[in-house]
Amino acid sequence: MLTSLMPSVFTQAVGTELSDSKGMLMAVITCSGILIVFVILLLLIFIFYAYGGIFRAVTSSKEKKLAAKKAAEAEEKAKQAVTAAPAAAPEPIDDGTIPGEIIAVIAAAVAAMSDGKKYAVKKVSRAQRQTGGRSSWAASGIYENTRPF
Repeated sequence: MLTSLMPSVFTQAVGTELSDSKGMLMAVITCSGILIVFVILLLLIFIFYAYGGIFRAVTSSKEKKLAAKKAAEAEEKAKQAVTAAPAAAPEPIDDGTIPGEIIAVIAAAVAAMSDGKKYAVKKVSRAQRQTGGRSSWAASGIYENTRPF
């Protein structure tokens, strides 16, 4: 009877030792794998951060050179504009219905869009209301929201 119990006790004892060592080995491999993955991820983050810093430095130096060049060109244009006698622009006619600030803003918008050509705003008048009594903005909004698909 004692001999019949021995093999089962021996296998149980050795089996648990083997399974414990396998479990420990699996835990070590898993932890080292996770640790390696996170170390590599941190290394990649550092590399990308360094590349970003390098590219930011390169582009900022190019932008500074471009800004300096544009500033020099603008200064040259300003000097040319000052030396050239400007043509006498006719004074805008103000009939009192549109404030002078609005006329100045419209003239500035025309000058900004002119690409170096000289234009003069001679007259600014309000748009006539349509037959429906709506302003042009209201009519445009109604048209936009009710047009067919």
